[in-house]
Amino acid sequence: MGFLSNLFGKQSAETNLTEMKNIPVKKGPDLLSVHPDIRDLIWLNDGPNKNYILEKKESIYEYEGVRFVISFMSGEEPSSISLKLPVSFVEDSVKVERPPYYPSYAQLTPEQRGEYWKLLANPYKPGTDIGYVFILYYGLERHLLNGNYEKAFDVVLKLRDVHQNGSFQSYSANALILTGLYRQRPDLIRKFVQSIDHDFELIFSDNLYLLCMFGLDIPLSAKDIMRMAKTFEFTNLNYIKKYPDIFEEVLLANIQQKYNADVLSIKDFINAKENRKLHVQNTRIFANMSIIDTSIQVPQIADNFKLKKAVYDLLEETHEQTKVKLATLRKNGESIKKVMDEPKKKVIPVFNSDLEKTLLKEFISKKDDAVGRHFSLIALQNFYYKYRDVDVKYVDKCIAACIEDIKSLANLQIDYRKQEIERINMSSNFYSKDEINAKIVNVECFPGRIPAFERLVIIYEKNKRYNDALSVCDQAIRYYTSYGMPSQSQEFEERKEKLQNKVM
Repeated sequence: MGFLSNLFGKQSAETNLTEMKNIPVKKGPDLLSVHPDIRDLIWLNDGPNKNYILEKKESIYEYEGVRFVISFMSGEEPSSISLKLPVSFVEDSVKVERPPYYPSYAQLTPEQRGEYWKLLANPYKPGTDIGYVFILYYGLERHLLNGNYEKAFDVVLKLRDVHQNGSFQSYSANALILTGLYRQRPDLIRKFVQSIDHDFELIFSDNLYLLCMFGLDIPLSAKDIMRMAKTFEFTNLNYIKKYPDIFEEVLLANIQQKYNADVLSIKDFINAKENRKLHVQNTRIFANMSIIDTSIQVPQIADNFKLKKAVYDLLEETHEQTKVKLATLRKNGESIKKVMDEPKKKVIPVFNSDLEKTLLKEFISKKDDAVGRHFSLIALQNFYYKYRDVDVKYVDKCIAACIEDIKSLANLQIDYRKQEIERINMSSNFYSKDEINAKIVNVECFPGRIPAFERLVIIYEKNKRYNDALSVCDQAIRYYTSYGMPSQSQEFEERKEKLQNKVM
């Protein structure tokens, strides 16, 4: 427990823990209490209505002449419900600890399961902890991939309209777009695009947005171009941010002058031949850990030279013209509407020692489970980083948790494979011996990102410890390369290059 000593000195982590008094109202909740929209979309791994088993799939689809290959090996579904697990309903939800990073129903406490069943009764209630929303969403993703995808699609759209969390918006948008693509259902993609009526619903890949617009032959508006300026490598955003109305007015005039239209059609720059030559990037789509290795080769519309140059030139010209127009308005004494940055109120959080003890207790309980230990360390990293402005010692504790996690990655991989094999063997009643053996042979490495790498680089860079940050980048590159995660490895190659420029 050297790691624990680093965090807490001589303090015992297993004593003086604040226990919450729970009110166990019922156990084995009634499925009829689930909202009608999702009653037949939840996954059950026991009971008479059991509907979840492990499986392997590979599918090939084509959309707008672009070929998509999707393959995945399914692990344990994190949203699957065992009706045998105890559930306790607590009167004061605030007293219930938040669900862990990458939550699953099985790993929740009885009280957390009670909160989850409240969500199942009304999944559209604003303010619900996003951890519970994600558990439900994981199961909906599985339906999008291989189930009642149309109903799941509509439910996710409704959830997106209520739950504004950026990660949820990003993952759900990607998954919905993918569903429309590989099922060759442009009507679903159109439904998704038409559902966007809040700015927060645009928090997802610009490239996927462009792919939607391209496939549906929907032109880009001036607002679209301004929002995606950085994607087209235009980085001087000063006027876009401070004077959006004037910039949009000038940009619209330029589009009208150059293209005799109020909008920009992507298909004017990408013909059928160029379409097939588009660079593609293998991209993981789902947040669900059991199908996270599901990948699709996504055409990079934004990398098309003709489109990128046309948009960049429009933005550059508009920027210069906006500069002149602002100078003229000021000279004439006219009022200029400027978007002011709201002063950020820095709230220093009060350290939650009870939660610290709870998280530590969870970490201790996972000492023989490298996978569970990994996620417990992520929870500790997030917890201490939250209090980085309270005291520098919490930054040090965050660093310690990150380093401990990185040191344990080899054991994580070993235990993950072992657990996956155990899960496959548990399904022996459903498959032949040869099929079981084939599944075991196809068990892959732990597919998740390792937040400790990124968190350490951010902390070290912020504190000008560039050599330490470079060392972590090298560790991340070696790890992701060794386990076949090229996109993550490339991300740290790029981080390393930027850091090297700071060292020079």
